[in-house]
Amino acid sequence: MTDDIMLRVPFVHSLGPALEEKRGGYARMSLATGSRHAAQDGMLHGGVLTTLMDSTLAIALRELRGAGATRHSSVEMSTTYLAPVVPEQTIVVEGRIIHVEPAVAFGEADATLRDTGEVVAKARVTFALQQDRA
Repeated sequence: MTDDIMLRVPFVHSLGPALEEKRGGYARMSLATGSRHAAQDGMLHGGVLTTLMDSTLAIALRELRGAGATRHSSVEMSTTYLAPVVPEQTIVVEGRIIHVEPAVAFGEADATLRDTGEVVAKARVTFALQQDRA
């Protein structure tokens, strides 16, 4: 399993994701879902998918910018849920940083079912890049 500081964030850690790959501008995480990830209707809670996609993109951005880069934070996120997920399925999230400027970066992520490859959600995230203070 690949390690990253994002996996030590208590909320992300509590979900139980596995970081499968990270390299400059790209990251892939997976999550074997269970009943604890379900919403009231028994389906996977959308917040689980949103958290995984946001976190995967944050890792991809940090890998692209390097260890000495300033901090970044999500300032806007748009998520489209395409299909319901039944707990006990494994979700795979792939995130790519698509554009970086001095003060902002943009990423896109897809969440798929490992067994079938079906895309169940897509997200776009805008990150603010903290500026060094003179």
